[in-house]
Amino acid sequence: MAGVVTRPRIFLVEDEHLTRVGTRAILEEEFEIVGEADNVTDAIEMIRHRKPDLVILDIRIREGSGAEVLRQVRKTDPDIVFLAVTVSTSRRDVAQLFRAGVDGYLTKQAIGPDLPSLVNQALRGERPISRQVAGFLLDIDEDVDDDSGIARLTPRERQVVVLIARGFTYKETAGELGIAVKTLENHIHSIFEKLGIASRHELSAIAYGTGFVDPET
Repeated sequence: MAGVVTRPRIFLVEDEHLTRVGTRAILEEEFEIVGEADNVTDAIEMIRHRKPDLVILDIRIREGSGAEVLRQVRKTDPDIVFLAVTVSTSRRDVAQLFRAGVDGYLTKQAIGPDLPSLVNQALRGERPISRQVAGFLLDIDEDVDDDSGIARLTPRERQVVVLIARGFTYKETAGELGIAVKTLENHIHSIFEKLGIASRHELSAIAYGTGFVDPET
């Protein structure tokens, strides 16, 4: 009917009943909650049937991992957005979900007034990531081709490349790495010289173009 605004459709995958109730209460004013599941089998079947725009996904659920739900659904419905909301900040869990193709990773402290905004970020194609786990992404990228020039960078310079390519500001990057902004600027200067570039935009293009940084994460 003309004038009717369709709200984004959200599906919840979480094995704790009280957490599902709380998440639903926070989101249902702005979004349409189209279903819930607490285990791998039901989640895969119901998501495929109900076709939500976004799935809020815990990593540890009954029958296995949320990563398995993500991998299976991606085979048939690649456009559904998956936003992890979990208590886990383990390096292994973060890597597992990003390698499976998750679109964002939030710790459950984000379940509060900011959650609707973070869901909207994910729906817009952004990658909301909690600060508690952002540093782990430095370890997820695969080795880069020696012809790219990035192979000549030091380990610290490679860390800088990953964060800058993912949209961190210089100040944020310095804070994430625990170094002074001036020290970061020295790293940036060295990186630009080694790669023969003059801007962060060129740096991002090289990082993504060579596969050093995975565009899915």
